[in-house]
Amino acid sequence: MQIFEAGLTQHTQRQNEVECFFTCFQKAMADNQQRGAQIVADFERSRRQVMAEIQQAADHSLLKVRVRNEIMQIRDTLLTLELQLVAQLEDIIKDFERNITDMCRELENHHHEKVLDIAVATLDRAAKNELEEDLPDDVHLLFVDKDTMISAVNASHDTHLLKIDNREDELLTQLNGWKSALMKSIHDDEVKRNRKRISEIHKYVDYTWDQLEETLLPDFQ
Repeated sequence: MQIFEAGLTQHTQRQNEVECFFTCFQKAMADNQQRGAQIVADFERSRRQVMAEIQQAADHSLLKVRVRNEIMQIRDTLLTLELQLVAQLEDIIKDFERNITDMCRELENHHHEKVLDIAVATLDRAAKNELEEDLPDDVHLLFVDKDTMISAVNASHDTHLLKIDNREDELLTQLNGWKSALMKSIHDDEVKRNRKRISEIHKYVDYTWDQLEETLLPDFQ
């Protein structure tokens, strides 16, 4: 009953942890996207200004250098911004995975901790002759001293864990399977997102470069 109740409690805690993780994850991406959009907007304003100046300039050489530098700068800035996001998301994912792992481990140890607490309390009552129930003789012998009692509890815990391993306890098996599937999905999605973003940056820079070269600077090298 205690393990089951602990499982229900921690199910709610895990749900809250997952919701908090995705909230932080989405916020980090939204903030990064907003910064990137502002950088691109500033670049587009500068690009339009250069286009206007080119139409009036007789010598395009200085403008060529200016355009080249601005395109290289926007590429480097956007890639750096993406690297910062990757590092930030990696930290968020690591914290989340550590928290979820700790919750799973806490549930597994819950049985041992509860049994040990009950045994210590029983030992104290036995020493004071305050036990209300009659214990079998073999059980009574376990409460002769604390070391004997703790050894018995630890042996019980080892047997309990062995049964969990042998029978592939449904609760812990499902929990670990859920955690593994969730973390794999998160890591896979992040890899896809990063690759897509890198591709978008290069495509945008290539498009901008080609547009300027073909439409405004036909002799651009």
